[in-house]
Amino acid sequence: MAEPTRRPTEPEIIPPGAPLPRSSSIWARDEARSGNYVYTARIGPLGATLLTLGIGVVAGLALLFVLGTAIIGLAAIGVLTIAGVIAGILRGPPRPLR
Repeated sequence: MAEPTRRPTEPEIIPPGAPLPRSSSIWARDEARSGNYVYTARIGPLGATLLTLGIGVVAGLALLFVLGTAIIGLAAIGVLTIAGVIAGILRGPPRPLR
């Protein structure tokens, strides 16, 4: 007799507000193939506002970081340029090769 083919089980979709089933056969877990449950909800106006403000704060901090890095980089370039000019002055006029 041929073995029956095992089809993968399909996830059960439980609508919001519905009580979770108490039957152990529905929620039995196979140790080799355990799954995770994902619960989602709609974002309300307050949540959307807070999310937008959070994204704005993160973007502002990123902009400050980039501008700070650019200012430090320009200061380093200025210091190196001034050091090169002073080294050239202390070295004296260029001498011809012999």
